[in-house]
Amino acid sequence: MAFTYAVTQKDISTVRTIYGTYASNGGSTGGAIATGMKKVLHSDFSSATATPSVVSVISGGTVTLTTTANQTGTFQIVGF
Repeated sequence: MAFTYAVTQKDISTVRTIYGTYASNGGSTGGAIATGMKKVLHSDFSSATATPSVVSVISGGTVTLTTTANQTGTFQIVGF
């Protein structure tokens, strides 16, 4: 059971935006995305099967994501 993600683009200015992809496989139902941000202002996740929900944003800007099992999708996270 694994959750993987890849950051595909970073736009850095006063506010940072990170774009990427995620995949839950082997029965996994989510995981953590390390953004490197101190505060996340907005997050958007997209999948063909269902919309995942952000469970929490914790120290260091890590976004914890809950998905349906074996789901893939894209994300956009904005913060600083």
